[in-house]
This record gives sequence, C-alpha cells and structure tokens, in this order.
Amino acid sequence: MQKKHMFKTGLAGMAAAMALVAAPIASAAATPTVTVRVVGKTKTLLATKTVHTKSGWITRGGVAAGKCPATSAQGALNVATHGNWKGSWYASYREYFITGILGDNETSKKYYWGLYVNGKLASKGACLIKLKTGDKLLFKVTKS
Repeated sequence: MQKKHMFKTGLAGMAAAMALVAAPIASAAATPTVTVRVVGKTKTLLATKTVHTKSGWITRGGVAAGKCPATSAQGALNVATHGNWKGSWYASYREYFITGILGDNETSKKYYWGLYVNGKLASKGACLIKLKTGDKLLFKVTKS
C-alpha cells in the first residue's frame, strides 16, 4: 500500500514539474524572436539585430495598456532600440505614427518611416503587426 501511494505521489510531482517546465516554453512561443534593421535616409542606423519581444504593452506617451502589444512590430522596435524612438499616438488608428528612430527624425511630407515585414511594405501600422518567430523587420526612411 505504501509503495502504491509513493508511486501516485511521484507521478503527481512529476506532472507538476513538467507543467512548470512547459510554462516558459509556452510563454516563449507567445513572445516571438525576430530580426530588426533600421535604415535612415543616408545610412544604416541599426544593423540586423535579433531580438526577443516581451509580453505586455507599449505605453509610451501615456497610452493605456491593451492598445499596442509588446509582441508587435512596435514592441520589437522598442526592444531593438532600447526605446530610442519617437512617435505620436493616434487613437483612431490604434497606432503610433513614428517620427524618429535612433536620433533620425523624419517629419517632412516627403519622407516617412516605412515598415517592411519579410521584404514587403506593411499594409498596417507597427502596433497591428502580429509577429511570428523568424520574421524580418526593416524600419526604413521611405519617400512619399
């Protein structure tokens, strides 16, 4: 009887330990690892860098949590640049309008910060881009 109880207890303990090991794996899958590159008007500002996005939200400028996921392209930019970017929040678009990255400010009507995902110009803003591990992001000054 005692052996049976020890066996059941051992199985329960092993299941609990496996659940603890699996939790970080599930969490890591939810926060993708991607590459980020930043190209200004005249030079590369950030060579291709592999970053691991974080959980949570980008709340720069008083934006409420729940609006811009840290696992989005905006979150990847935030990690890659250590927060060295500027932008204004537009609630109607649920998006930051990026005006500067790593000290390169583009606020004219001729140029803007374009976002390319896996080599294609994004059709939506960085907060709305849901990333998958392996995605390649390029933030590039683009002519209007």
